[in-house]
Amino acid sequence: MSLSLRALLVASLCLAVSPAGAFDEKKEPPKKPADVFTNPADAGPDFKIQGEYQGKLGSTSKLGAQVFALGDGKFDVYFLTGGLPGDGWDTKGRTKVAAKTEGDRTSILDKTWSGTIADGVIKGMAGEDAPFELKKVERKSKTLGEKAPGGALILFDGTNADEWKGGKIVEDNLLNCGTDSKKGIGAGKLHVEFRTPFQPKARGQGRGNSGVFVQGVEIQVLDSFALEGKADECGAFYGKRKPDVNMCFPPLSWQTYDVEMKELDGNVVATVWHNGVKVHENFVLKKGPIKPATINLQNHGNPVAYRNIWFVEAK
Repeated sequence: MSLSLRALLVASLCLAVSPAGAFDEKKEPPKKPADVFTNPADAGPDFKIQGEYQGKLGSTSKLGAQVFALGDGKFDVYFLTGGLPGDGWDTKGRTKVAAKTEGDRTSILDKTWSGTIADGVIKGMAGEDAPFELKKVERKSKTLGEKAPGGALILFDGTNADEWKGGKIVEDNLLNCGTDSKKGIGAGKLHVEFRTPFQPKARGQGRGNSGVFVQGVEIQVLDSFALEGKADECGAFYGKRKPDVNMCFPPLSWQTYDVEMKELDGNVVATVWHNGVKVHENFVLKKGPIKPATINLQNHGNPVAYRNIWFVEAK
């Protein structure tokens, strides 16, 4: 790979722009809501293309890619030097290109990058001297499906919503967002699994928005897949601190939060693992001492679902 191409990979950055709408004084019929899917079988061809890919650039360099669906066969593709977030990405090289489906062909639309996305493979050229081939992968958190240890407080196991105020079960065994735990939790470790919907035409805070409140502070839940990982995106303490790395998996993937809370130097602090990767360490939630507080699973108008929620009190 040439030095100029390597420099291009490391220097490339992107800015996510959210569209804005305005009230139409002519009182035209309301626009159809953005497509919302909770079942992969119904999500359409764009869902099959979006997701994570990894492989090599040239003969030796590891390369990752995240394909972000925009709706109507349009995509943003982020090429990541070193691999995927939490699995080799150097956190510097991040190149954004566009892709579009026309007929049965999805092509990358860029002057430097060229190629196609088909049958779970991205294949093409970066510049004139670096071929790449990346295969689609479906990563899972190492704590996904983790069973509660003996003595844990079982907050939701799919059988009933008795531990939640107005809790509602959806899809037979999932907990709907928009509810508070009946019991409060203090020092210890909380395990939560969540799933954001696939909303390819939505943007920003309208895309799979919810939140897990611990000790009154929100850990953001959002479909922030492939985005920068800002302080209002998934894995962040909302408006307070961005995650060390954006570990958000693609929409409709089951994801995990593992949150350890304790007292430290007179403060209540939390360490958070998102999909098994530490994204916050000893973040100060408030002044101590730590006292039991209920958990809120925020309803922000999107069908975010939860499962396998439990808490182990610190000894």
